[in-house]
Amino acid sequence: MKRSLIPLITVAFLLLSACGPKTQTPAPSLTPEATLATIPPTITPEPLTTEASAQTEPVATETPAANIPTDNPAANVDYSAAVYLDDRSNPAAMLYSLANSFNRHEFIRGYSYWSSPMDYLGILDAFSNHYANVASVQVTLGTIYSEGAAGSIYYSAPVVFTFTHVDNTIEKSSACFLLRFPQPANFAEPPIDLLHIEKGGFTAVTPGTSDEDALITACYGTDYSTAAAGNPPEPHALESLANLGPDNYIDNRSGAVEMVSSLFNAINRKEYVRAFSYWQDPAAVGNYADYAAGFADTGLISATFGTGLSDAGAGQFYYQVPVTQTVQTTTGATQVFVGCYTLHLSNPGMQAVMPFEPLGITKGKFALVANGLDTTALMERACN
Repeated sequence: MKRSLIPLITVAFLLLSACGPKTQTPAPSLTPEATLATIPPTITPEPLTTEASAQTEPVATETPAANIPTDNPAANVDYSAAVYLDDRSNPAAMLYSLANSFNRHEFIRGYSYWSSPMDYLGILDAFSNHYANVASVQVTLGTIYSEGAAGSIYYSAPVVFTFTHVDNTIEKSSACFLLRFPQPANFAEPPIDLLHIEKGGFTAVTPGTSDEDALITACYGTDYSTAAAGNPPEPHALESLANLGPDNYIDNRSGAVEMVSSLFNAINRKEYVRAFSYWQDPAAVGNYADYAAGFADTGLISATFGTGLSDAGAGQFYYQVPVTQTVQTTTGATQVFVGCYTLHLSNPGMQAVMPFEPLGITKGKFALVANGLDTTALMERACN
């Protein structure tokens, strides 16, 4: 049989005699109640909250997690400075991430959401300086519509941003964004281009104008409609991490669990160039052709995450997250791996030169274990 997870893992067989195999079912996949990870707003080390199985209690953080089920109203999405949201899974998630970048003064991250930022925002320094005195941002999304064309999906989104400055003055701007999502499965080799803002900048709105009125006029004068092709509107919600399967789409770099979930989701959808892009140094997993070929007999991956760890220093964040991977192969076999992923992020508030470097995976070390084994204790030691 060809390798299922060789590109992801270093297989080192564990001595299981001390634990003894137990007659339990394979570890369950992610649960809807699981908590999203947050990245500390400063370089002070904080415990990392991860999605966990029912057998593992996550470590609490001092900041609230952005745990938003897909059916919650948009008003419940937390994009304040207290959380870190870098999510390109859908248009609404990206726009909330943009607002979050303003709230956290991570302007280079916000700038990076445009494919051609200079065309709509000017140079990075001018963009950063303009919003340097912003204390908080409120975003209101209008109705988002989609239209497919030539291997891409385009989304039109009217948006209103209300900026409160440190002197309590209010600045309101509207925008009509055209977002482009090139289908990841169409990429045969790196690099890959994922969801981004293709067109649109900020337009000043007269003080006192309601958000509703500003949204109605936001897209006037543009060459793209807010009701493109008459398709149903897109939801104003974050994607669900509970479903790693091919019928969902996760491209979320907000934390360690989100990042690894995005990796598994890309593999399950056979979007191997996208999976490859999540490695900060692709050399860690070899050349792309061998990496992709290693998944020839991988059918579906489900995962259970343990309690993660984080560390920081000199403007760098490091994360470790233990995970049990249950792999269903294309031949119907089941393989279970236990191990640890290591991730790295240069403090977004301190990055100064494009391109922006998001959270990425730097290492994964896993061991094949017996099917049906309770892996709770093994995950507790996986990152040691």
